[in-house]
Amino acid sequence: MIEFDKLDEFFKRKIILEGEYSGVYYDLHLHTIASDGFLNIKFLKSFLKEKNHLISITDHNEIRKSIKSFEVEGINSIPGIEIGCEDGMEILAYFEDPRELEEFYKVYLEPYKNRYRMAKSYKSWEYYIEALGKFKTHTSLPHLNGYAQKNYIKNKKYLEEIIKVVDSIETYNHSLDKVRNLRARDLREKYDLKATFGSDAHTRFDMKSYAKLETNEVFEELKIIEGAKKLYSIIGLGGKHLKYIFKK
Repeated sequence: MIEFDKLDEFFKRKIILEGEYSGVYYDLHLHTIASDGFLNIKFLKSFLKEKNHLISITDHNEIRKSIKSFEVEGINSIPGIEIGCEDGMEILAYFEDPRELEEFYKVYLEPYKNRYRMAKSYKSWEYYIEALGKFKTHTSLPHLNGYAQKNYIKNKKYLEEIIKVVDSIETYNHSLDKVRNLRARDLREKYDLKATFGSDAHTRFDMKSYAKLETNEVFEELKIIEGAKKLYSIIGLGGKHLKYIFKK
């Protein structure tokens, strides 16, 4: 289900391990309290303890916790961000160097953050792709076949254009069902791209559920039950977005 074999060397060389790469806990898409998540660095350090792991904190248009993770012993992470474009399209961007992530954010993103929508900005995907080209990065398109506005396959007429200029497609997102993830995999195969994958976690529950899947402890049928439990998380997530709107 998770395409470990399609992960780019950009990520693999960031870890030291023996044996198969599939033995590593990878989570390349998660959110903290810096944006619309409820995860903090203290929990991540505890959760990842004794795990051979590689994660990336990819907050919406925000980098504080991603940068902070490099100051914490016991967390092996790649600098990351989930860029929200003006029309809602999102791009996962991973950086070779946290200093380059800071430069990109301060120069090309922070001045254009949407005052009322946390996951949007006032610039187009073309603008961000061009800006990212100035740095050593790896780009991926998340939840292409998601729900509502996240279903870019239906909503973005230019989807084929942006697929041709990114490095990977997220072919497993733990917030989506099996069929939607398989459709993303089909696109990856069609365009012969690499793959990324992650929990898209906003809560501790999300991360723990994803970890069970990586160790083959949870299957699609159990995700239905877990989905019902996730209702509380969704309500809380919506509350954070509303708070962002009215704060401005």
